[in-house]
Amino acid sequence: MSALATIAVGALVEQAGVDIATLRFYERLGLIDKPRRTAGGLQLYRTSDIARVIFIRRTLELGFSTESIRELLAMTEDSSHACRDVHEVAARHLLDIRRRLDDLARLEKMLAPLVSACPQEGGTADCPILNALSHPS
Repeated sequence: MSALATIAVGALVEQAGVDIATLRFYERLGLIDKPRRTAGGLQLYRTSDIARVIFIRRTLELGFSTESIRELLAMTEDSSHACRDVHEVAARHLLDIRRRLDDLARLEKMLAPLVSACPQEGGTADCPILNALSHPS
């Protein structure tokens, strides 16, 4: 860690809007460096880590994979990348979301009629949902 301005762990988690367990999780994923420790054991992060943690939190909220987050973080640190590089990562993620939505819609079409047709009476041997799941479609 460089001799840049530092911040204690408590201040970092408060300003970034995460808890310590989340911060440790980001460290285990390799998305943020482990803090420097003072002789007294105080954990010091760079003040720039506040923005980094917020960035990680937001990208995870949007469902980006750890690999994509690493890719985006690398782009924030390397000015040779263009906005179109970021767009490519985001567009790829959006395409994946749309594929998953299509898959979920297909699953909903298959499951909804089974749930609607179930009388919710009798034993499991007569359950139309279990019977449908036990036979080839």
